[in-house]
Amino acid sequence: MAAASDYPNLQIVSSASQRVIALGVVVAVCYYAQAVVITFFCSLLCAFLLEPVVGLLVGWRFPRGLAAFLVCLLAVALLYLVGGLFYTRSVAFLQELPRYETTIKETVEKVRQRVQNLEATFMRFMPQERQQQIVQAIETRRPRARARQEPPPPPPVAEVRLKDESGLLTRYVFPQLRIFYQFLLLASFIPFLVYFMLSWKDHMRHGFVNLFRLENRHAVHSTLNGIGAMVRAFLVGNFLLAVLLASLSALIFWFLRIPFPFMMGTISGLLSVIPYVGLPLAMAPPLFASLGVYTSISSLVVILSSVAGLHLLAMNVFYPKLVGSRLHLNPLTLTVAIMVWGWMWGAIGLLLAVPITAGVKAVCDNVPSLNAYGQLLGD
Repeated sequence: MAAASDYPNLQIVSSASQRVIALGVVVAVCYYAQAVVITFFCSLLCAFLLEPVVGLLVGWRFPRGLAAFLVCLLAVALLYLVGGLFYTRSVAFLQELPRYETTIKETVEKVRQRVQNLEATFMRFMPQERQQQIVQAIETRRPRARARQEPPPPPPVAEVRLKDESGLLTRYVFPQLRIFYQFLLLASFIPFLVYFMLSWKDHMRHGFVNLFRLENRHAVHSTLNGIGAMVRAFLVGNFLLAVLLASLSALIFWFLRIPFPFMMGTISGLLSVIPYVGLPLAMAPPLFASLGVYTSISSLVVILSSVAGLHLLAMNVFYPKLVGSRLHLNPLTLTVAIMVWGWMWGAIGLLLAVPITAGVKAVCDNVPSLNAYGQLLGD
């Protein structure tokens, strides 16, 4: 028979096993039901972002339902306006794409000539014997290359039969349309979810708190307040940072005479706030747009350097003050979180990894039994 002193150890093992099983269930749900979970999290983040405006209208004696409706309507109208502006500029940009072909060919040819000149300069500093060895190696490989480049003998005449190609549409086009339809269907739920989250906030909060025991309700209130404050600080900080980067990028691109500076600056600024991969993504729009104006390598280097300098300045000066000081997450935690959520949800996981991890840390900080995990995740 087990001794009485062994029961606490059994309880600890059982509690740890239950937590591991619960964590596995949560990960499985997030992976296999990712479309629904992503839609819910995106709606929740939008609700956190719009809640201060709704609270301001409620303070002005607006009914909460009406305030939520007006804020959601204003947000949708703003998105429609910005989307319309981007659409008109994108159409104008696509009309100028044909003249980019010549510029790109010229740029590639200049790069090839620079590489050849660099190879020739490098060969001058090599010993004579080494140069001869390289030349002999090239000469010995040329017959093989020529043999590989010889056209193959004509194939035998094959029997021609008519084949029904209707399966091509079914195999390749319909699956893509189905994915696009599912995306639009789930995205159409976001405005309604945001409205209900904002208008029924007090009711849902009160009902959620009542699910717990009376002695635990204060901790639940503190946890919800901590999650709201941390996620809202992340969203507002990133929004201000994106606006700042977009404005400065548009101003720099206008000064450098890059086509469509407002559109390219906005895209570059928004992409720049994506963790870890923001810098290369932010370089792509101005680099591609500048190919229609600049053909010299030095001009492209100046453009890329300006984007890199602005990104590094924002991430090392503005980001710690606007976002980092309120999250209190250590770099290792952020890296692992971005890696895990990016693996599960792809590109959208890179965007949602930080607020989800910040919410988990807020829960750990306000639940006494999870304080040790909060300290592990914190800085």
